[in-house]
Amino acid sequence: MKSPLLEPFAIGEVVLKNRIVQSAMATNFGDKDGFVTPRHIDYLEARARAGTGLIIVEFTYVRRDGKTSPGQLGVSDDKFIPAMQTLTDAVHRHGTKIALQLHHGGRLANYRESHTPAIAPSPIAFTTATGSEVPKELTLKEIKELVSCYAEAAARAKRAGFDGVEVHAAHGYLIDQFLSPTSNIRQDRFGGNVENRARFLLEIIKEIKGKVGRNYPVWCRINGQEFGVEGGISKSDGQNTARLAQAAGADAIHVTSCGPTNPINMTTPVFVPAVIADLAGDIKRVVTIPVIVVGKMTPETAERVLQEGKADLVAFGRQHLADPEFARKVASNKSEDLTPCIYCMKCRDDVPIGGIRCSVNAALGKEADYRITPAPNPRRLLIIGGGPAGMEAARVAALKGHSVTLWEKKTKLGGQLLYGCMPPHKDRIEVLRGYLERQIIKAGVKVELGFEPTAEKIQAFKPDVVVFAAGGLPFTPPIPNRGDIPVLQFVDVLSGAAEVGERAVIIGGGLVGCELAEYLAEKGKKVTVTNILPEMAEGVSPVLRGYLLDRLVEKGVELLTNVAYDHFGPGGVFLSTKEGTRRTIQADTIILAAGFTPCRQLYEEIKEKVPEIKLVGDCVEARSIRDAIADGYRVALMF
Repeated sequence: MKSPLLEPFAIGEVVLKNRIVQSAMATNFGDKDGFVTPRHIDYLEARARAGTGLIIVEFTYVRRDGKTSPGQLGVSDDKFIPAMQTLTDAVHRHGTKIALQLHHGGRLANYRESHTPAIAPSPIAFTTATGSEVPKELTLKEIKELVSCYAEAAARAKRAGFDGVEVHAAHGYLIDQFLSPTSNIRQDRFGGNVENRARFLLEIIKEIKGKVGRNYPVWCRINGQEFGVEGGISKSDGQNTARLAQAAGADAIHVTSCGPTNPINMTTPVFVPAVIADLAGDIKRVVTIPVIVVGKMTPETAERVLQEGKADLVAFGRQHLADPEFARKVASNKSEDLTPCIYCMKCRDDVPIGGIRCSVNAALGKEADYRITPAPNPRRLLIIGGGPAGMEAARVAALKGHSVTLWEKKTKLGGQLLYGCMPPHKDRIEVLRGYLERQIIKAGVKVELGFEPTAEKIQAFKPDVVVFAAGGLPFTPPIPNRGDIPVLQFVDVLSGAAEVGERAVIIGGGLVGCELAEYLAEKGKKVTVTNILPEMAEGVSPVLRGYLLDRLVEKGVELLTNVAYDHFGPGGVFLSTKEGTRRTIQADTIILAAGFTPCRQLYEEIKEKVPEIKLVGDCVEARSIRDAIADGYRVALMF
């Protein structure tokens, strides 16, 4: 039976070849002046080549004072049209439709980029915006000028070959600032009830339609509801706004959600239920135009949403980052081969600093340079270590046509992924591990488990190349132990090799230590996390860090930073706090979560005895999943 995702569908008079949409996601791939770059074209064309029905290009500023990030695209001037035409031509070559998302940051605009004071419907500061400045309240004349900017931008998009435009009216940006009662306290016709708060959006839609013609598709992306903020947009507000937008001429409604005081909520983290489908269903009941839904969809959940009539089109965001071949694999009934998004949110972290990256797809943003092509001279490769770096190196090398053998001393592939999937909300790590294992087997890699490599065995194998991915060893900090309390490594705990008493002290407050604390707290243990650094969970995505720390506090975990360790002794851990106070933290188990040291002993033995050897992963230095996979991919491309 054909998946409903693969059925053609129309927005207005534009017919899409399927119901798969790539939602707009900031990449920072534009240049500093807002122009489309070859990197951006390569990125989007790869998704079009795979068969995505509609690509919505990321938020694009309609006026310079609405710019929010250095590489944000612009459509505020005719000078942007030629490069955009090159982009639309590239996407159209593959039968995919493409739309441009129109945007103004309002009070979230970045002063360093716009060089002008922030503007908003009301003079209410957004506390985490640059400088936390109080924005200037827009006058009626200025509102009218902005409406015209949106319409002119839409006309440029049409001239550049875009098949439609999406008006960004969500996620805390300017139009959403008008829609939300928390940021709009105006007393004129643009403030007050829903009809007035929506007036800015409605006038934009009407003026765009007047500029581009009745048959050119125009739709808006709105919050179906705001969460985590008192007095924000309610479910009924979302429904009313959708009805009003339809009456103003909108050809579709794209339903999303967030909280205006925390725009990071626009991307649903792994532990937040995907509730947007229900919000889309609520809006679907009050409009007759198509509804697009987004939010942590798998092909299976997307099909169910379509079958239940909650939406007409399904937008996939991060899944398109993780796997550019998403649409092709769905159409080929190969969902088990989809590179899984692990919801680590690292993609968002990198947007302001050089462009978006993905933990599981090293080729994101490097599509031209990172193509996997057949090796001109296939070689005999030996991969030592079956963690993420080793498995990715094996996968890519095998796809290039090399003869690849992987040795892993454990009886199961995965390396640190075997432990990383154990804490709460980390089940996607096991999905990634399973994916990598399936892919290397399908690619023809010969896997030998429970195999302890030695210099003699490696020489006897006679490899052309050795990729050394033996990982790291848990670090043991030099803290004197003067007692008999068990001191364990975190891997002993997560693997089930050791029992933990009722009171545990964790040494190390990074990602591993904090996630281990939650794991133990959910088992009813009294847990204290200690850290020599001034902050807990450093290195964790800012999108997730607050949630993680809040959960630890809610579960009774004590968090101590800026500590200086004295020793382990009878009764627990003896240390000094940042205030200089000496304390004893009672414990019957001490757990070390202080990072890794590279495991290179075997490497040192063989590096002069094989034709070529490359180091990847934790045996270079402690690596995140993203950096380990990037290492493996990059090195495999060399051969």
